[in-house]
Amino acid sequence: MRRILIGLLGALALAAPAAAAPDLSKMGAAELAVFMKAFPKGGELHNHLGGGTPAELILDWAVEDKLCVDTLELAIRFTCAGEGVKPAAEVLANEALRSALMDSLTTRHPGFRDRSGHDQFFTAFSRRGTSPGRNGDALAETLNGLARQNTFYAELMVTPQFVASRQIGAKAGWQGDAARTKAAIAAAGIDKLVPAVVADTDALEKRARDLMKCGTAEAQPGCQVTARFLFQAMRQGPPEQTMAQLQLGVATIAADKRWVGLQLVAPEDGVEAVKYYDTHMKIVAELTDRGRKVPVALHAGELTLKLVTPQAMSYHVRDAVRVAGARRIGHGTALPEEVGAADTAREMAARGVLIEANLISNSVILEVPPEQHPYAWFRKMGVPVALSTDDSGISRSELSGDYAYAVRNGATYDDLKTAARNALAFSFLPGDGLWADPNVYRKPTAACAGQIGNPEPKGGCADLVRKSDKAREQWRHEKLLRAFEAGF
Repeated sequence: MRRILIGLLGALALAAPAAAAPDLSKMGAAELAVFMKAFPKGGELHNHLGGGTPAELILDWAVEDKLCVDTLELAIRFTCAGEGVKPAAEVLANEALRSALMDSLTTRHPGFRDRSGHDQFFTAFSRRGTSPGRNGDALAETLNGLARQNTFYAELMVTPQFVASRQIGAKAGWQGDAARTKAAIAAAGIDKLVPAVVADTDALEKRARDLMKCGTAEAQPGCQVTARFLFQAMRQGPPEQTMAQLQLGVATIAADKRWVGLQLVAPEDGVEAVKYYDTHMKIVAELTDRGRKVPVALHAGELTLKLVTPQAMSYHVRDAVRVAGARRIGHGTALPEEVGAADTAREMAARGVLIEANLISNSVILEVPPEQHPYAWFRKMGVPVALSTDDSGISRSELSGDYAYAVRNGATYDDLKTAARNALAFSFLPGDGLWADPNVYRKPTAACAGQIGNPEPKGGCADLVRKSDKAREQWRHEKLLRAFEAGF
């Protein structure tokens, strides 16, 4: 009888409904902040390494590296020549000047020097001078920051061998179309730069791991974060120079598994970015076989009518998907304003083209408040979405803040759970994933049916997790998620 009773109790326990998902809309700001910091957010897919460092650290590094500060432009410089330029150490000791510099290097002060959020954001990069050797420091800061937020995967945008690659593009020149220009850039020796990129990546990671004391008893949390890199190219200047950067990216991705995809960056509303947008899409299509050979994530739709004409607003996301073959779209905020937007959204949903939504960044740069962001429409249309930060050091934010902004957009707990899972399912990590239905997450792949969230995978699922980088990161996330939800 006792054995039967235990069996009945076990069956009832299995049949009991899971704890109800929390109603985030009823949480106050403090409760929501605590909740989102602890919530496992899967990954960060849209983060420029150069813009992720807090301004305070930028100044500390300037002091250590004996750099200087232009007190008129409020910018960090490499020499102390010129009027009003002082050693950075003097600025550190002057609280009023230091505070003004923090304003200049971030968007924390709306309307600073009468600049729009857009202009303050994009010009801040040129004022955040850092020594080249600090890239590893920036990586360590980013990884530790993600780990503090229960997030353990990142794809970070970096610009390797910028000058050398663009010089090769300039030497090759534009040959009339993308195919001929590709051949000219190859003949000019672009592939010879790959070893330098690999060496730079080795140095970047070594510096970060040394700073985080990885492999020691004092290892910092960031050591647990898996980092991969997106090769970003500037959409400014002559198209052959942009193409040379992208072509080097394709060669690097083939040679080094730490590099997993391409990106195009710089203001999408810039004169040359608008002028050459169609050419850039054709270049990406030529180099990647429309995304079939190399994964592509493209900034597209980071626009409003304050920045560009209605014509320029009318097609950028569409052509990034249909012409260039982008698998992911960075921002996508202007998609609802495009001609045939609903058709494009349905196509993205059907093909699994993800939007990297950056709600805090879009509120600062584009002046789109979270309540008006198209994230809600993306969800309604079935377009996969992941949440990300863009440049958290400049926007003075964290990934947890973007998740909290999503709640102001009407997102439920299940929406955010999907967004976090999307950050891994739509990553550019190689291998099959744990889920047969990405963006839905009700059907595990056959090998892992009934095992999602278990302490350890078994049988065929264990084989999948061992062989697949993507499945391995997803398995870790699901364990974190189950532990988090056990507290409901």
